Amino acid sequence: LLKTLYPFAMGSEVPKEKMDAALDDMKQSLDLLEEKFLQDKPFILGNKISLADLVAVVELMQPLGTGVNGFEGRPKLMAWRERVKKELGEKLFDQTH
Repeated sequence: LLKTLYPFAMGSEVPKEKMDAALDDMKQSLDLLEEKFLQDKPFILGNKISLADLVAVVELMQPLGTGVNGFEGRPKLMAWRERVKKELGEKLFDQTH
């Protein structure tokens, strides 16, 4: 989002240090999601999809529109996203993202 809105609002590219800090924050958030929330469960709250999964997947899909892939190199998150997609239905998932 920063990568897209900052240039529009400020009329210049995102300073490297701001972008690096944002990417570091994102990495920490993804680590937390994997280690504390998903752990070894299929979904955030356990064996069934919940609102927590839907809210989280929406947040993680947004950076893809700017070319930032938070799922890259994270097989646990990629597998979770696929489970969410399967539960919602591929067509609905793709339409909303």
